[in-house]
Amino acid sequence: MAYKTYESVEDAKIRIATLKEKYKTENRYGDFAIELKSEKKVIGCVYLRLDTLKAGGIVTLGWTLNRKYQGKGYMTECIKDMFKYVKRNKLANRIFAQCDTENIKSEAVMKRCGMTFEGIARKAGENNIHPRCDFAHYSILEEEIEI
Repeated sequence: MAYKTYESVEDAKIRIATLKEKYKTENRYGDFAIELKSEKKVIGCVYLRLDTLKAGGIVTLGWTLNRKYQGKGYMTECIKDMFKYVKRNKLANRIFAQCDTENIKSEAVMKRCGMTFEGIARKAGENNIHPRCDFAHYSILEEEIEI
């Protein structure tokens, strides 16, 4: 994740307030909560950024999931649903995602969702674990998404 892991409820409240302010000025972003209906509990989120200025539109996705709920297929289901959301609403021709090459769980989600590996961007960014890390790049095109 690009931002620090929450250490308190106050950290989450600050993040929510920041997002609310961003939404007032920009309509290219969206954070979608992932709710586990059986527990009536938010277990993660999917982040969507829309860049309509490039090549017919590009959506960038990112996500986070509570560790307790990882490995159960929730994120794969959620990301596939986000693909359908993007296609149905004609938001973009391309969906892009990236992760630290050491984040094998996120990379596995991208593979299970049918995204195509595009390569490694060496020392391309930072996250809450590494000050400099390599990113694995994946994408899926609108015509590759099954509704």
